[in-house]
Amino acid sequence: MTDEKRARLEEDWPGVFRRSVLPLIDEELFRDLYCGDNGRPNKPVQTVVGLLILKEIEDLTDVQALYRLDFDLGWHVALDLEPDQTHCCQKTLHNFRGRILENDRARVLFADMVAKILALLGIDVSTQRLDSTHIMSNIARLTRLRLMCETLRVFLKELRSTSARKYRSVPESLCARYVKKDGEPSSYDDARSTESSRRLAVCARDLWRLVDRFSSDAGVKDLESYGLLERLMREQCEIVKAPQKPVDGDADAREGAVPVVVKEANSVRSDSLQSPHDPDITYSGHKGKGCEVQIAETVGNGEKPEIITYADVTRSCDSDDKATVPVVDDLAERGVRPAELLADTNYGSTANVIELERKGTELVAPVAGCESPAEENSAGVATQTASHGRMDAVHGAKSTPTAPRPGNGRPLGKGEFEVDVKGERRARCPAGREAIDERRDAETGRVRLAFGAHDCATCPLAARCPAKRRTDGTRVLKTTLHEAVLGRRRRYQRTAGFRERYAARAGIEGTNSEIKRVHGLGRLRVRCRTRVRLAVRLKALACDVKRMLQYLVEQARAAARALAATAGRAPAA
Repeated sequence: MTDEKRARLEEDWPGVFRRSVLPLIDEELFRDLYCGDNGRPNKPVQTVVGLLILKEIEDLTDVQALYRLDFDLGWHVALDLEPDQTHCCQKTLHNFRGRILENDRARVLFADMVAKILALLGIDVSTQRLDSTHIMSNIARLTRLRLMCETLRVFLKELRSTSARKYRSVPESLCARYVKKDGEPSSYDDARSTESSRRLAVCARDLWRLVDRFSSDAGVKDLESYGLLERLMREQCEIVKAPQKPVDGDADAREGAVPVVVKEANSVRSDSLQSPHDPDITYSGHKGKGCEVQIAETVGNGEKPEIITYADVTRSCDSDDKATVPVVDDLAERGVRPAELLADTNYGSTANVIELERKGTELVAPVAGCESPAEENSAGVATQTASHGRMDAVHGAKSTPTAPRPGNGRPLGKGEFEVDVKGERRARCPAGREAIDERRDAETGRVRLAFGAHDCATCPLAARCPAKRRTDGTRVLKTTLHEAVLGRRRRYQRTAGFRERYAARAGIEGTNSEIKRVHGLGRLRVRCRTRVRLAVRLKALACDVKRMLQYLVEQARAAARALAATAGRAPAA
């Protein structure tokens, strides 16, 4: 190409990619995936990984990406390729993905490159935000009838391909309901709503017949599709004592009674099989079939881009509450643990707040559920002590709370007492007085607090205090760590300080939209857990790289404009 054209590409994202992104790809991470004494890989690992990142930045298919590699000059510059190097076989991509799938090397690649991007850009990771987004792998959404028919069809086709003799032992009428003679799917699952319940019963009986027929055949039981048959029957059907006879007009009317019935739809668990083509997919009553992607990213870096620090897949049937601690543990293991984590209500159980506080991370999230009458009655006093929102270990020592006014005389709740999760500071009462004795049961979480007689005698809140007065004038309160932390969270949630801090969480919704709409996470081209996880991590990494490129290109252009202005001439367009 001409020098002018080359210079333009060098100043734009391709040149920045070659200078700033390619060096971040460490080929040594993949050395053990190749034979040490039998030649080199078909393509340099750096080229293949760079190709995969560019592919996900633009959400391309393999064919589209390989075409761009052949003919796009920008890609040639970005990947630092000579004209005779700008070709890659599709099988090379397949083989590389297969290798990293077997070794979960995508997680290592993601963690390594994210750490280098954070260091290169000087991104602050002390505050991060966490959210999940619902995705669907490359499968069809099946009704119960279609699910049963498709699972039966998958088994019969695999049985025919592995043993024609055993396939012929299955009644021809049963096979014909799901597979035509030429191997194409039948139309038995295409039923009117009035007929679907009857056909469901037929499918349930066919499930039982096939599972029972091959239950003692070790060769058939080893088939993956046979395991799906057993799982489907266990989840969707119920074995009964009395054999169920087909009704006149049923497709299996001549095949005899079997002891199985279809379960009621509302009794089927949400973690049941949703598709024989992706057994890992589950069901969420709120979002439907699919899986969840947990995404964490940095917050508060001003003009610098926010970087996705975590991306992984969880089941749709599981609550986000279960993902909170594992996410922080993973970030801590990689050296990017946040001091403050912003998340929505689903992540913010009090148990998670306590666990993360012990690990050194403050979880800022709204409290689920309604307040108890005691908590509601103490709302007037609570706002006076709402400064208890941050931990000493993370945000520095707290100032001594100001003693609240007597208020309107409503009784205080146990949740108004401040108990330090780590036990590094004495507990305090709502008036700000420290306990003279504090005892904890680590197994049950119970806490016993004692307060001095002089402090309690002069306390303006004594008449409203839930602590029991003893004969020597001291007061004793029995509570739990859970109750104390919950009360502290409810008090803090009413303040403007909480609303100001929590407002930054909303920004991750834009990241969810970006990665789904721009990078294709909303509808993947792959299925099954391992491939979905690989695609998710590559797309999250591509989003980070894209943001870094945009920032570096803009910085370079701003520097060029400043230089041009200093030289007294207009900058180039």
